[in-house]
Amino acid sequence: MRVYKLIGILIFSTGLLVLFYKKSGFYGFGGYIDKSWENIIISSILIGIGILILKKR
Repeated sequence: MRVYKLIGILIFSTGLLVLFYKKSGFYGFGGYIDKSWENIIISSILIGIGILILKKR
């Protein structure tokens, strides 16, 4: 049970780190591409999985 709690906390904290990760976008074929939506989606998924693991156990 402690292992699942540790895994849940690690996934949750990784989601928070991705949320606050600031990196500029890049120039692609269509112009400047911002990565903020990508970071928000990834962090939301990681935070959700972490919460589910913590609530389940």
